[in-house]
Amino acid sequence: MKVKNVMTRNPITIEEDATLLEAERLLSINKIGRLIVVDAEENVVGIITDGDFMEKKDLSASISSLVSRDLIKVNASDSVKKVAQVISEHQIGGVPVFDNGELVGVITAEDIVEGYVRQDKDDIEIHKDVVTPESAAIYLAMTRSREYEEYWLEKIRGYGYKGAITQTGASAEKLPIKLRESTTVAAIARDVIEENPREKMAISNAVKDAYSQLSLINPGLGGGFKISVVRGEGYVCVAIFGRFGHALVDGTEQLTIGTSVI
Repeated sequence: MKVKNVMTRNPITIEEDATLLEAERLLSINKIGRLIVVDAEENVVGIITDGDFMEKKDLSASISSLVSRDLIKVNASDSVKKVAQVISEHQIGGVPVFDNGELVGVITAEDIVEGYVRQDKDDIEIHKDVVTPESAAIYLAMTRSREYEEYWLEKIRGYGYKGAITQTGASAEKLPIKLRESTTVAAIARDVIEENPREKMAISNAVKDAYSQLSLINPGLGGGFKISVVRGEGYVCVAIFGRFGHALVDGTEQLTIGTSVI
């Protein structure tokens, strides 16, 4: 799967002499977490994220001093796997995409996850019996009603997997613990795992894997999330879906997955 197949096209840009207020409005209106920064000639000079100016009080100040100018770029023809490694290694939420030196898009951790979801859906249409624990966990976490929860739990059982779903919300300090506790309790209640240290540790590691991706996207924020856990052969997969937020920010929906060997 290539970057061009999953990236967000026509990325929102902002000039480097714009104010923090202008940047904040663009982020809020478009429900995004980053802006590509350009100079007067429309040349890309850097990137700015919502986290860069969260503590700034003077919204009339220029964004120029906050722009990250050591820009990490990827190409539209790069593989999604390669870009996922770049995002993980540099602990960033997204990167601009270029094609022949021209800005053509931006790709985020959310785009990558959604790309894999679409790929799994295509696989299911072609091969009706193809549902992985990862895709099952994603579908289950993204359900919008009790009826669809039960539908996917039944579907998961039909594929020989065990699944459970729960939800929780907490402040930034308590969120990692709440995610782990809620997922573990749900997994035990639905017989996804046995109540022993080894299997509970597997759940904890999978939650930690998924949460680390969320914390890269919106560090320091709490929120409310739906969590699903699906056990395949020899490993467990956790998907976390929901919104970060605090008194000043109500973020866009986020989706991440984590796995661990049992």
